[in-house]
Amino acid sequence: MESYLTAPTFNPVLVDLPGPLAVSWYGMMYFCGFLFAYFFVHRHIKKRKILMTADEFSNILALIFLGVLVGGRLGFTLFVHPSYYLRHPLEILAVWDGGMYFFGGLFAAMFLPWLAIRKTKLNYLDVADLIIIPAPMALAFGRWGNFINGEFWGKPSRAPWAMVFDTVPEADRFDASLSWVAVWADAIGMDIPSSGLVNLPRHPVQLYELILEGIILFAVLLAFRNIGKPKPRGSVLSLFLLCYGLMRFLIEFYRHPSSHSALILGSGWFTISMLFTLPMIAAGAAGLIRSFSRKIPNAVYGDPMAKKRKGKSKSGGAKRR
Repeated sequence: MESYLTAPTFNPVLVDLPGPLAVSWYGMMYFCGFLFAYFFVHRHIKKRKILMTADEFSNILALIFLGVLVGGRLGFTLFVHPSYYLRHPLEILAVWDGGMYFFGGLFAAMFLPWLAIRKTKLNYLDVADLIIIPAPMALAFGRWGNFINGEFWGKPSRAPWAMVFDTVPEADRFDASLSWVAVWADAIGMDIPSSGLVNLPRHPVQLYELILEGIILFAVLLAFRNIGKPKPRGSVLSLFLLCYGLMRFLIEFYRHPSSHSALILGSGWFTISMLFTLPMIAAGAAGLIRSFSRKIPNAVYGDPMAKKRKGKSKSGGAKRR
């Protein structure tokens, strides 16, 4: 009797059109993530009188989109499957087939807006403190896209929610000649194929990240920003860097390394993604300490009641005359 879950199989193509015109679920998830971020910030601009215009935000969001797309794709080709893309360089452009790397996208998505914002009267950290809040939900949509594509799966697991991913290539399956593999397969009622390579259940790390780095982190940032006294400049961005870095470092223990990044430093567990989280954690911790020690208010939020008070004052003065 089978005692394991099988990950659902999705057709990755939502609308089947030629080449780059095809609409994939993966691409649609990225689009949904950007829509969420857009409406989140636009609502603040419209309803809460954020001191940033819709045009300014649209320009910044366009740069973020470009950064995520270009940086994420280049990061994937350089750090996840470099040998493959060296042999097939034109496929670097095939973003509709999936394959993005968070750290490359994050760097470019933070760097390009910085270049633009520094030419305006806005402060980069003020803007980042607002725009970073919906970012985890955009990441959550992206992780759902990874799950639909059956990519970035985890290590083998006996957890009740562990899943068999049919997309795991034979090179990453387990040899039934190893006693522990044969015993495990027999225990869960899994047949050993003629190839002798067993596709054992794995941690669905895409869903772990969707929940932890997506929904939960979004709630943490929103609560941090809204509860208590106004938070100083740079503190929300710093909290994101710290929390995401810690969460991602933890989840890396459950990921199958060759599915997303290589083991490094001769270690059996330390991956290049773990390495990239370390400066995030350090920058986040240092940023929180610095922001709360300097206590510079976030000028983007401004004072929503200032204009009303100013208007009342002027009208009152006119009557007194």
